[in-house]
Amino acid sequence: MESIIKRHRIALVLAGGYGGRMHMETPKQFLLLQGMPVIAHTLKAFENHPEIDVIAVVCLSGWEEYVERVKHDFHITKLQHIFSGGSNSHISIGNGIKGLSHYYTRDDIVLVHEAVRPLLSAKIISENIRICELYGNAITAVRDNEAVMYTEDGVSSYRCFPREQMYKAQTPHTFVLRDLEIAYQEAEQKSICAQSLYTLMAELKRFPLYIAEGERRNIKLTHPEDIRIAEALLSTEMI
Repeated sequence: MESIIKRHRIALVLAGGYGGRMHMETPKQFLLLQGMPVIAHTLKAFENHPEIDVIAVVCLSGWEEYVERVKHDFHITKLQHIFSGGSNSHISIGNGIKGLSHYYTRDDIVLVHEAVRPLLSAKIISENIRICELYGNAITAVRDNEAVMYTEDGVSSYRCFPREQMYKAQTPHTFVLRDLEIAYQEAEQKSICAQSLYTLMAELKRFPLYIAEGERRNIKLTHPEDIRIAEALLSTEMI
């Protein structure tokens, strides 16, 4: 009887950026949100999920010890690896993929998630794993309920898209490690530097990308007002 080898389910948390649009000295992933660092909220979401086996962080240079303290102070026992971030998101994700390739098999599943989305729910994590195991990948997304304008000059628009067909991509973006390795090899050969893992995979067009239902509360902290919105959302959960 053949033995069944369990796939690892790995959370790769991206914390390699500085976040200049927040206009604060502290990188936004390390700001406090209701008394906890933003990244601690994100790591706890994966730590508390029974289907996640391992957590890895791609970290902004100079903040590695801080992440180690977060691991200790908030009991993030699944955090096994801290990899160096790069000068942009594309390089940081690539560093994470290379790092994971040294420890895990090419069949393992990787959930790539931005540290600055601290309101990630267990439901989204479960849905990403389910869709990826069913179809081979998963992109977290929500329907867009507003009209989308297309502009080439930033001043005028002559084209719109039916909102019924529009989705907003969030994270996690979930893939088998093998496909991530191949995609980054191809990107290097073609000199592609993508803004996100989703945009890279969409540009390469190697296979269809499948939607995992997201949530509007899974917001990305980009501007100062986003911190206040996140605090308000967390407060409503405590009532």
